[in-house]
Amino acid sequence: MRCIISQSNNPHFNLSAEEYFLRNSDEEFFFLYINEPCIVVGKHQNLLSEINLRFVTDHNIKLARRISGGGAVYQDLNNLNFSFIHNAANPDQLNFPKFTAPVLNALKDMGLAAEFSGRNDLLIDSGKVSGNAMHIFKSRILSHGTLLFNSDLNCLSEALKNHPERYIDKSIKSVRSKVTNISKYLGNSISMELFCKYIFNNITEKLININTKHIDNQEIIFINHLLEEKFSTWDWIYGYSPKYVFKNGFSCSDQRINLELNVEKGIITNIKTDLDLLSGPECQHSIKLLNGVKHDYTTITELLKNDDFLKSSPSFSIFKFCENLF
Repeated sequence: MRCIISQSNNPHFNLSAEEYFLRNSDEEFFFLYINEPCIVVGKHQNLLSEINLRFVTDHNIKLARRISGGGAVYQDLNNLNFSFIHNAANPDQLNFPKFTAPVLNALKDMGLAAEFSGRNDLLIDSGKVSGNAMHIFKSRILSHGTLLFNSDLNCLSEALKNHPERYIDKSIKSVRSKVTNISKYLGNSISMELFCKYIFNNITEKLININTKHIDNQEIIFINHLLEEKFSTWDWIYGYSPKYVFKNGFSCSDQRINLELNVEKGIITNIKTDLDLLSGPECQHSIKLLNGVKHDYTTITELLKNDDFLKSSPSFSIFKFCENLF
């Protein structure tokens, strides 16, 4: 088994590496990585319905989508991610307890009363410290999860505050759980770096025929290509969301608007509103501009900011209008 600790904190790179190794090797892998602050949603989720867009934007939190299912997770530099890639003659027989067992045992070896939960989580004192997901490619299985070591739980909570009532779709919804940090239960405080090394050493010392070769330059080229072509693209992160209907009611230019957007592959395909055509010209004009546009805050804001008609209407708050579209 090839055992690697990633040297990158870029979530797009690390997710690309997982898919690259899954699809382009017959070797088995144990892979650890730490991402800069980000939210990673499951493959079949509607990204916008899972996040607090204003908070995420204001705090420069990266957004990413993985190839496995499951719910949205917040990660930062004090969260450790682990991946196992295994060959399996019969993937249907494999399960989460089997893949998480090495990590669970490593936590127990630290003296922690960790346990596996029926919802594919690892718990300490009934608080979730690890969420897990899986993806099958032919006869190979990727199973990966998170380990909340000393993450900013306030930031986690704020970043994942959302408005699910505004989105009507068939996407997989995240189930919010009580979370906690592993460091809270350690008698002696250790750094994130030492925790990562401990998990790595604890697991690898129990394996046979391990290969600790780092990701080489040729592999980095292929991984970066996958990053540029897929994992960092708007089409994958936003556009892969299932089609949905966005509904919201809000005030604009002293008018009450009930707005409905139909969105497919991230693009607004149809708009319904009860705004009187004879009133609220700025709002009416703005709504007309939305058809065929990406349902993306930056894209819509820039479009309205550069519109000549709206430039001549200083009383119209473009930013307030745009905030109600998400």
